[in-house]
Amino acid sequence: MDKSIILGKIKLGVCYYPEHWPRELWESDLKRMQEHGLEIIRVGEFAWSKFEPTEGVFTFEFFDSFLDLAHEMGMKVIFGTPTATPPAWLTHKYPEVLNASKNGQLFHHGMRRHYNYNSPIYIQFVQRIVEMLASHYKNHPAIIGWQIDNELNCEINEFYSEADHHAFREYLKQKYRDLDAFNDAMGTVFWNQTYSSWDEVYLSRHILYNANNPHLLLEEKRFWSHSAIKFCKLQADILRKYLRPGQFITTNGLFGHLDSHEMTDAALDFITYDSYPNFAYALDADPSKDEIKDRRNGMTLSKARSISSNFGVMEQQSGPGGWTFRVMQPAPKPGQMRLWTFQSIAHGADFISYFRWRTACVGTEIYWHGLNDYCNLPNRRLQELKQIYNDVQKIAGIAGAKYQAKIALVKDYDNEWDGEHDQWYGPLNRLSEEAWYAAAQFTHTPMDLVYLRDGVSTTDLDKYTLLVYPHPAILTKERAELLKEYVAHGGTLIMGARTGYKDQYGRCLMMPMPGYAAEIFNMRVEDFTLLGPYDAAQYALWDDVMLDAPLFNDILLPYTDSSCQVLARYSGNYYHGAPALVCNSTGKGKAYYFGAGFSTQTAEAFLRKLGFAEPYGDIVQLPKEVEIAIRAKDDVCYMFVLNYAPHPINIVVKKEQKEVLSGNYLVGNITMEAYGVIVLEVQIG
Repeated sequence: MDKSIILGKIKLGVCYYPEHWPRELWESDLKRMQEHGLEIIRVGEFAWSKFEPTEGVFTFEFFDSFLDLAHEMGMKVIFGTPTATPPAWLTHKYPEVLNASKNGQLFHHGMRRHYNYNSPIYIQFVQRIVEMLASHYKNHPAIIGWQIDNELNCEINEFYSEADHHAFREYLKQKYRDLDAFNDAMGTVFWNQTYSSWDEVYLSRHILYNANNPHLLLEEKRFWSHSAIKFCKLQADILRKYLRPGQFITTNGLFGHLDSHEMTDAALDFITYDSYPNFAYALDADPSKDEIKDRRNGMTLSKARSISSNFGVMEQQSGPGGWTFRVMQPAPKPGQMRLWTFQSIAHGADFISYFRWRTACVGTEIYWHGLNDYCNLPNRRLQELKQIYNDVQKIAGIAGAKYQAKIALVKDYDNEWDGEHDQWYGPLNRLSEEAWYAAAQFTHTPMDLVYLRDGVSTTDLDKYTLLVYPHPAILTKERAELLKEYVAHGGTLIMGARTGYKDQYGRCLMMPMPGYAAEIFNMRVEDFTLLGPYDAAQYALWDDVMLDAPLFNDILLPYTDSSCQVLARYSGNYYHGAPALVCNSTGKGKAYYFGAGFSTQTAEAFLRKLGFAEPYGDIVQLPKEVEIAIRAKDDVCYMFVLNYAPHPINIVVKKEQKEVLSGNYLVGNITMEAYGVIVLEVQIG
């Protein structure tokens, strides 16, 4: 079931912190927001002490006044539960609510997200504050929805408090029931780690070389996700008792060690993302290693879309970024805020809320600039916002339109989390995923992300003509059979080195690589090697194309008398001439196994040679600097053309098309301005 935002039209909003500003500013702030096209404000997510200044003493006067004013002025509000920053009186009296490092050292009050999800006393305080807020504001007409907490698992996504160690044991007891079964799954026979009592089991602790049991490391990440989801659902269940028709529950951000798909299924109406493309230009960024810069943000927007096909952006970057001690970013160039807004919309966002209305004058985020500067005078960002609002009004009706893609990059949480520790395939997978996204961008090939989870069926996969699942070391028999069935139905599947040699616990299978995937390809891995620092760059020759074959090489051996064909062979190293790429026909489809990592060049070669690149080349001809995205609704397709270059570029519109933002009809050679945006209404298919 798709859980999507439903607003009727695309709307703009902003994050606002009335507790940061004199009351005399509220009315003028709200009026100026409206003048710039902002209709919705998010408030409250860091304001616990405004509701409960001391333990058990509640006051609502402050936010009552603000919400009444917002309603009087016609503004709508998303209210945040304030649980991301427990107040000082709470952490001082009950230090057990604090998170801790792997060494057991508490993270004290003074930052944010300093609590843990499993402290019984914190859960009690959370239940009480959420209940009080929901019951008090249940009938307030300004509130259209609730945001739970703020950016779950941001800042830190590892938890080692005493409460977490205890909850981890209970989680394992429920999952494995039997201690012997747990010992077997975790491979504790190795190095004499066998447990004789549940009380001996801990989350990973500081040990020699930090060489913790890799299977237990994977399990603890599942536990951290479980804890965050349980915490989110706890609040959602309270809020739902008081929701009025049309109100929603969401939370913001996509962060590590959290299955955001499961969280949305369990607790939310849809997901919202916090979009900060300017991280690509941060002071510590390495331009020589970044091919796609701020376009990379589209990959995470695609993840949001894989959860909710239409989602919201709760925080859209509007200014230079930085805390007092890190994350230093330049100001967005003129046009970039508009470009990034349309990047979000192109990928499926129907609600855009800018961070923030005015730059904070105090605290750690005094350099995380918003739409207004400290001085409150007009600036170019506000002027650009007016243009954005005027443009959005012209496409507001596409809310609900679905992103169109025929290819998808396949991911799953187990391999993502296991690959953080496992250096034999984690870096390989990260390299290849980025390369495939870049290749899709540069060949103007819209691409989805698909997360393989329990319950995914061939019906979910069959809508894609190509699936790319680069390096799933963990691949169960059931998922291998699902992929084989997808190919048999007529799909094309591409996989790479280090596929299929682990089970769901991260244990290596006692069977030929690529494990259960061998039946998809009718071959096995005969030999393999990591490419060391003294090895020459490795390539594979596919017809007349030299493919990069970086990091790891599998040497392939097709089964005798099978349909598996060798398409490319290695050039160099001791296995010169050995099979590097095979293709196997299964049913109506084909499966390709490339025994290496994927560079952008290699991924682009696959897209072009297999005929998936430039699917809209009959409509537009575009340079590399431009992204293309399609959203469709009611048999009408909207083609977003986004120029990420800091200079004008030329495109060719091959057939006359209506440009929605200007109202003009375009054909022939068109010049797009630096960071320019074009939206074409096109007929496809």
